[in-house]
Amino acid sequence: MSSNFKDGSVKIADEVLDQIAIQAANDVYGVYEDNTDDGFIHSLASKATKSSIKNVGGNLVIDLDLSLDKNVNVRKTVKKIQENVKNVVETMTGLIVSRVNININKLEI
Repeated sequence: MSSNFKDGSVKIADEVLDQIAIQAANDVYGVYEDNTDDGFIHSLASKATKSSIKNVGGNLVIDLDLSLDKNVNVRKTVKKIQENVKNVVETMTGLIVSRVNININKLEI
């Protein structure tokens, strides 16, 4: 994604936007984060939270696949995730987030 300013332009790699969105989601209490120490490659393959970001009409649409802890209120947790991801991405990048779609894959026990 790129933005133009009076002094030049800034290009942010899609991978960076993914990392920002994933970290913002994982910062919310109740999001299950796989913390295995079985090696770098294994930990990349088994990440509990995955992100997909699209540019639609100049605004970002963020899709997150994640797992939640079984002891949380799903509706309240999802709302907090959406608000936190939108706020963090907009604050850090200056880009506008129009939607944050959440897909809950499972509840972790």
